[in-house]
Amino acid sequence: MKTLSVLMFVFAALPVTAGEVVTLDAQSQTRAGIVVRPVLERSFGEQIRVIGQVVRAPGSTLTVKSVLAGQVETINVAPGDPVRSGMVLTELHSHEMLGMQGDFLMAGDRARLAQSRLDAGRELYDLDGISRIELETREQEAFAAQLELDRARAELVNHGVGNDAIGHLEQTRTTSHRMPVAAPLDGVVLEMMVQQHQWVQAYEPLMVLGDPQRVELMLQIPPDQAAEVAAGSLVEFVPVGRPHLTGRATVVSRVPQVDKETRTVKVRARILDVGGVSFFPGVFIEGTVTTGEAHTAPSVPESAVIRLGAGDVVFVRTGPATFEARPVELGLFNGSRYEVRSGVGLNEEVVVQGVFFLKSVAVSGEAE
Repeated sequence: MKTLSVLMFVFAALPVTAGEVVTLDAQSQTRAGIVVRPVLERSFGEQIRVIGQVVRAPGSTLTVKSVLAGQVETINVAPGDPVRSGMVLTELHSHEMLGMQGDFLMAGDRARLAQSRLDAGRELYDLDGISRIELETREQEAFAAQLELDRARAELVNHGVGNDAIGHLEQTRTTSHRMPVAAPLDGVVLEMMVQQHQWVQAYEPLMVLGDPQRVELMLQIPPDQAAEVAAGSLVEFVPVGRPHLTGRATVVSRVPQVDKETRTVKVRARILDVGGVSFFPGVFIEGTVTTGEAHTAPSVPESAVIRLGAGDVVFVRTGPATFEARPVELGLFNGSRYEVRSGVGLNEEVVVQGVFFLKSVAVSGEAE
């Protein structure tokens, strides 16, 4: 163990020379966790360091509630499942549904009886069998009965009973305690709040639907710096603990008050680019907001840079199995990426994970 420690110390002390190439086959790269990313153009200027969290964008979610009290009988979806508008998500055992169906059937019978009385009254009126007042009374009764039937039908529809089910109810005249709860829109089940056989009250939340891709940043900025941030300010950020993943956002608005708990001002930012990576709600981030006049330049993630004495080095992929140690001149730092003034060009691929492994291979003399 002592010998190994001495060797590691010697390796760490040895320099990595410019242009030195490390050769690793595909299997070795996988085992070493080598990850590369392209050199990207980013903005640099006067900046404020910020922290924050990925949150769901306003209007991206909808809470599905039970409009009647009942017992959860079946659940047809689980968190993560995609759903289409009109799809039955769950069914409840509801005694109130039995009452509404009974009211609908009785309203239908009254409407048909009132219409029959009206038809007969018109024939009698033509034969002078009834007065004009009696005919108008029957017309009013038929109109009121039809209104009541339309109300009862609308109540069933509003509680998730489709037209096909209503037609079946009219034909069979058989009521059911089942109350379907349908998806009001297309989306994904983000959260489930009930379990099978659970009793729920009217307007109790059942589940949350939404679009998991519609997320944004909620930043926390000290009050004395918040005044410098305006709508359109550029945000560069990385998820905490994953510095090789970088993203960009733009400020949308700020809440004009200081949070009582954090003593910061909350700022919303719309995510523009995450490099093909999905950021889920709840992920903590850190980064910078550009507030002054900015300029664009090639950039590399902080995790790609190794500091060696007075110089900085990155490993550039030069082939499927080769990585060149390239000295670079760095400029400004935006919280997640360094401005590169020389050494690498746009779209060249640099190693962002496994950098220290490549360094150890290079200093051990195993580099090509």
